Amino acid sequence: MTDENPQAGQRVRRRASRSAGPTGADTDAASTVVPDSKPIEKPVEETVARLTLRKDAPPKVEAAASVPAQVYPTLQEQTPVPVTIVPAPRSSRKLVSGIVLASIAALAFAAVSAMLLVDRNNASNADEERAGYVAGARTTALNLTTLHSDTAAADLDKFLAGTTKEFQSQLDGRKDSFISVLGQVGVQTDGEILEAGFEKSDSGCGTSLVAVKAMQKNKDQPEPEERNYRLRITMCDTDGQLLASNVEFVP
Repeated sequence: MTDENPQAGQRVRRRASRSAGPTGADTDAASTVVPDSKPIEKPVEETVARLTLRKDAPPKVEAAASVPAQVYPTLQEQTPVPVTIVPAPRSSRKLVSGIVLASIAALAFAAVSAMLLVDRNNASNADEERAGYVAGARTTALNLTTLHSDTAAADLDKFLAGTTKEFQSQLDGRKDSFISVLGQVGVQTDGEILEAGFEKSDSGCGTSLVAVKAMQKNKDQPEPEERNYRLRITMCDTDGQLLASNVEFVP
């Protein structure tokens, strides 16, 4: 039966293995069956081994594959988070830099404003000083060109009161004679300031140019006659008072 039906070989082998002492012909039949059973048993063992390996392998593969698939990608995705925070210090640095620059600009503006204020005050003081020199020169020129024979002494004293002692010393010994001449000639002169302007300043003194018109008459010329003069007058600060130190007639 073993030769006619190969598919039932397994059953024949099992029966042959279970038999306990067959005849010589049976022994030959068993020997012919055993070689045929070995190649069949090996595939069975290999399939079992493969099945066992396949059952044991997937947990290892799944465990190894699950770690990078679930853990590492999430860590890599979280790493950009601090990168987005990096611009914050830059913005803070820009803010600090802006504050510093604004402070420097404010200090510079304050310094410039102070300098401008000082310059303005200095310019204002200089303008006031120049105006004082010009005003003193105008008064001196007006007193010099306003004299009358009947009030010559008082008029001359008024003029000299606005001059320095050095200038007054030039008339020492000649004051009385000058007053006498004015009375004898009958001089009458009335001055008028046409224009005055500042020329220069040096060491507490300022020089101005004054244009004067004087209407003069005397005994020989009863009708007033116009005379024009240009005077250079230097005024100096003497003990807080502006006094004329020099008077020049300019052609």
